[in-house]
Amino acid sequence: MIDGSAKLIFVWLLIVVLLIGGTGCAERAAGVQGGAGNRDVFVADRVVQVHIVMKPEIWKNLQSRAMKEEYKQADFWFDGELISDVAVRTKGSSSLTYVVDDESNRLSLKVDFNLLNSALTFRGLKKLNFHNNYRDPALMREVLAYELFAQMGVPAPRATHVDLWVNDTHLGLYTQVEQVDRTFLRRNFGWDDGNLYKPIPPGSYLDWTEEDLEKQRAGVITTDSPDTVDINIGGGNLSEIQNALTEIVTGDDEPDDSTGRQFDYIDYMKLKTNEKMPSHSDLLRFIDVLNNEPDETFPKEIEKVLDVDEALRFLAVEATLVCLDSYLGRGLNYYLYEIDGRFVIIPWDLNESFGTYKCNIEKEDIINFYIDEPTCGPVAERPMVDRLLSHEPYREIYHEYLQELLDGPFSVESMGVRIDELADMIRPYAEKDELKFYSTEEFEQNLTEDVERFFGLKSFVAKRGESMRLQLSGELPSTGGGEGNGGDPDKA
Repeated sequence: MIDGSAKLIFVWLLIVVLLIGGTGCAERAAGVQGGAGNRDVFVADRVVQVHIVMKPEIWKNLQSRAMKEEYKQADFWFDGELISDVAVRTKGSSSLTYVVDDESNRLSLKVDFNLLNSALTFRGLKKLNFHNNYRDPALMREVLAYELFAQMGVPAPRATHVDLWVNDTHLGLYTQVEQVDRTFLRRNFGWDDGNLYKPIPPGSYLDWTEEDLEKQRAGVITTDSPDTVDINIGGGNLSEIQNALTEIVTGDDEPDDSTGRQFDYIDYMKLKTNEKMPSHSDLLRFIDVLNNEPDETFPKEIEKVLDVDEALRFLAVEATLVCLDSYLGRGLNYYLYEIDGRFVIIPWDLNESFGTYKCNIEKEDIINFYIDEPTCGPVAERPMVDRLLSHEPYREIYHEYLQELLDGPFSVESMGVRIDELADMIRPYAEKDELKFYSTEEFEQNLTEDVERFFGLKSFVAKRGESMRLQLSGELPSTGGGEGNGGDPDKA
């Protein structure tokens, strides 16, 4: 724990930070402008200031060892409210590598309120994510995308903008994103006892069966070690905390290879709940129906193991936004949650939505991305897409959801208004953000027009919407003859 003298130093340092940021410490402490009196962590109508305060040498160490994703002890200030003794680490994959290679301080961060004290939460939350808006000149893709999922009835993390500081370093305008964990599950489903999976390739493609798993375990099929994608440690015993605050925490999310065994598909599904007493029978049943059930009985059986209507809404939003850093492309960035043997799908990591991650597909083909084969590569390699959209009644419902998007939340009018609202709110912070990856001029331009490889938000909405309408009417092709949209999932 932090002793009294160290805490005093931290408080004085925070005062200096607040003065540099142009905000009166007394006003913030009193809860002026919403402050501690506003209990909503995801404030939608203004940009909240967030300050993370840690010993300077710890902040320096966190930066120099960013790729290790090690937790460090800190104090956390949110809109003038102090939460002491939290744990903070870096996060990300390609975005983290880019920041480290560029020797930038603009790191994406995860704050764990629960790690050092298992009884501690912040306004009911155990974790918060702060994303650095990598590959997003407009600084709002993630917020817009999560809002679209929510508007279409898909359980999705909440996301808002914050102005982030660490000590006297102004990291700038970030996107604050809700953690998908038991708290999220209770809020959205009223049930947190089911299995939550965060799959990565090759397991995440869902194109394997229990027979394939058995062959793997028999040594017939081999796979490489999964990448460390996330870390899932809650409040624990002293040894866990000590490990988390040093260096071995980075391996917590990897399957245990101490026995020398080969990793298998279950390892790649990355169970996030019930880890101590895992049972994967419901998952294996779902996988079996998805891949092996005859067409004649598929609708009856799949609805026993998958919330088909929710999955169709999920696919409709993914296809509309051409999210290819996802199940449709790389096979990443989604969760599966089981409720009484039936699965729902939850979106994640949407900074490369609006056609940003292109799977090596030409920009014009991204605009005309096939709505009935919305995959990078052959559609059969993504059985959750292939089997659902091959069944005509499901495809018709899916088309209805596409039309609902076009007439409602994804219409040029609705999106234009929302983009302008967000731009007006974040513009002063974007202008003062000296560490953002793109210039203020590029921020303004990307609201409407393309910036290099990045689609302008409003132009994407207009062009993509028109293409979808023409595909729905049959005036443009909606399939690629089974080949999906071509491309290469491993190339951005």
